[in-house]
Parts: sequence; structure tokens; C-alpha cells
Amino acid sequence: MKLIYDKDVYEPAEDSYLLLKNIVDVKGKRVLDVGTGTGILAIASALKGGIVEGIDINPKAIELAKKNAKLNGVKVKFYLSNLFENVKGKYDVILFNPPYLPTEEDDKIEGYLNYAFDGGKDGREILDRFIDQVPNYLKEGGVVQLVQSSLTDIEKTLKAFKLKGFSVEVVDKLKIPFEYLVVINAYKRGD
Repeated sequence: MKLIYDKDVYEPAEDSYLLLKNIVDVKGKRVLDVGTGTGILAIASALKGGIVEGIDINPKAIELAKKNAKLNGVKVKFYLSNLFENVKGKYDVILFNPPYLPTEEDDKIEGYLNYAFDGGKDGREILDRFIDQVPNYLKEGGVVQLVQSSLTDIEKTLKAFKLKGFSVEVVDKLKIPFEYLVVINAYKRGD
């Protein structure tokens, strides 16, 4: 996969590549990549036969992701959305590499790049909103795949998904300096 980068868009790092490595079978499935950034996960899903949409709050990310999709010869619909604000319909797979760093006011980065990192005081602000809203956009039997840091209480995330009726599992783990990252698969059970 070829990617171009922009200083105002999160450049894929260990968290992106960990999630990328663990993407479930998406062939013929509707996939939503939340917080698409460069489009790396959306493009990978399209290359694997998924019917893919990518959303981001950062307009520069949307423009960059469109260029990257074209560069890789795949069709992905990219559009602006603050989480699910502009999303319609339900998906089989929802991918999310959320902003998970605990941040104080003086930790904030100038401009759009802040959205990629700023998880609020406890690092869970966006993650908790996502977990609260995601059941409305996932088909029964569908899966949410997200990457999370040990800095932001992985157990709390597992419990939050279970309270929403999901079955959850940690499918991969990566130790990096000062923290470890996990990929969580949360499956929406039928009623």
C-alpha cells in the first residue's frame, strides 16, 4: 500500500498497524472506518473486498484519504463526520483507532492534529461516546474492532461493551514504551 502524508493528519504508527494486522474478513461486507486519518484501514479493507466508508472530523484527513485511495486504486467513500453525526445505515464491521491519550488543557496540539490524540482528561472522552452510540450503526452479528492503550482502562472498555450487549475479546496485544496496546473485538449479539 502506498500512502502520502500531511503534517495535519495522524501518521499511522504502532496502533494503526496493530489494528491493520487484525482486521477481520471484510469481503463483501459494509465497513466503516471511524477517524480514518490517512485512510490506511479503509484502503486495506477495500483491498480485501469490503464496501468501505471512512469518516473523520478533520477535513484535511478526508482530502488526504481520498488521494490515498486513488493512489491505491480503490473506491472508498470518505466524508466529514464527528463520530456518527453524518453516518447513515448499519455496518458489518466498524473500525476505530480512537484518540486515547489523557490530555490536560496545556497538552493540546494546535490545529486539526489534536483530534487524533486528545482523549480528554482520562483519555476516554471520545471512546465512551463511541461505545454509547455504536450499537445504532452495527448490524446484528457485526463486529467493532478498536485499538486501545493501557493508559485508558481497557477493563472499563470491555465492561462498557458488555453492558451494551456485546461479547468482547482482546485479540492482540503489543508492548511499547510506557504502555501496551490491545485490539478489542466487540461482537453485537442478536436479540
